[in-house]
Amino acid sequence: MELIIGFLHIAIAITLLTTSQAAEPSQIRLLRPRFGSGGRRVEGLDCLSWRLAVETNNLRSWKVVPQSCEDYVGNYMLGRQYRRDIEVVAEAAVEYAKSVQVAGDGKDLWVFDIDETSLSNLPYYARSDVQFGSQRRILNLNQAGYYNWEKLILKGENDHGSSVDYKSQRRTELVNEGYRIVGNIGDQWSDLIGTNVGNRTFKVPDPMYYIG
Repeated sequence: MELIIGFLHIAIAITLLTTSQAAEPSQIRLLRPRFGSGGRRVEGLDCLSWRLAVETNNLRSWKVVPQSCEDYVGNYMLGRQYRRDIEVVAEAAVEYAKSVQVAGDGKDLWVFDIDETSLSNLPYYARSDVQFGSQRRILNLNQAGYYNWEKLILKGENDHGSSVDYKSQRRTELVNEGYRIVGNIGDQWSDLIGTNVGNRTFKVPDPMYYIG
């Protein structure tokens, strides 16, 4: 939360979101974290190296976390290291945000992803009855203290194509409206690549699922 609030006083926030619709269940691969061995190497697979390859976008289009690494990833996401890794990203983003010279014309934007960036879904991954929808996310944003944003852009059932194409198109529309994207932060590489990604991009870690 501190990351988002820290940005809001110097930039206008725009949040882009790719929703998981019932018609597209394969877009988000969920993992249910469970406690177990925290070892780095499990059954011959170096899970730490697997996670590094995911975060650096060297390993793409993966469908599920390797079964032998489920405990490792679960411990990482529920433990201290995940929070520390996010803090490092947040500190770098805040330092950059402090250096931004805002024009004052209301056209300087910071783009925030919602799931696993503005909001965390970790408390819900262990539940099988969780449903994700646009109204639920708006309620969650309100409960987390978000009330004022310049635009809230949600991917609907009639929006097709990859997340990269969709978000690139939406950012391009903003730029064509005269906005300047000074920063962009998300948990997926699809949030941060494509066209008009912004002057600086920041990625928070997420080895839970892949959205291409």
